Amino acid sequence: MNDKFLGKPRPLWQVILLSVVTGMLYYGWYKWIIQEELRRYNGYGLSGTLCLAPFVLGVTIPQALRIFDPDVPGWFGWFSLLGIVWIYIVQFRLYKTVNELYRQAGMKEPLVIWWLFVPGLNLIVGLRQIHFLSQFWAKKQGITVDDALADSIPLLSANT
Repeated sequence: MNDKFLGKPRPLWQVILLSVVTGMLYYGWYKWIIQEELRRYNGYGLSGTLCLAPFVLGVTIPQALRIFDPDVPGWFGWFSLLGIVWIYIVQFRLYKTVNELYRQAGMKEPLVIWWLFVPGLNLIVGLRQIHFLSQFWAKKQGITVDDALADSIPLLSANT
């Protein structure tokens, strides 16, 4: 781990707002950049491109072929599931990495990883990941980043 490669704190409210305003384009960039930051900081891990490209290609190419080429069998669209499975793998690894950062810093692990597989809770653990990664980077830099949205909902911000 190298403190000269600290990531940028990005509060939950900001990630949500920019994601909505840009039609989720910002969220794609967010997912890419945090993987890059974690890789630089830890000295290992998947790149942002490796995390996103299989998902994007796995979801879009089969669907585009199915729509634009009438000779492609309808079942071919099911290959999009490979992209979806990949993003679950990436999320699982990300949540483990965030927990590991907290554990190595002597703090309690904030994420319940198995929530990833429970509809509804998967959204909660994803929002918690955004919040707690932002807080981790802020603490490492000795700054405070206010996150009014997460702080107003204890389920998102409490690490007890």
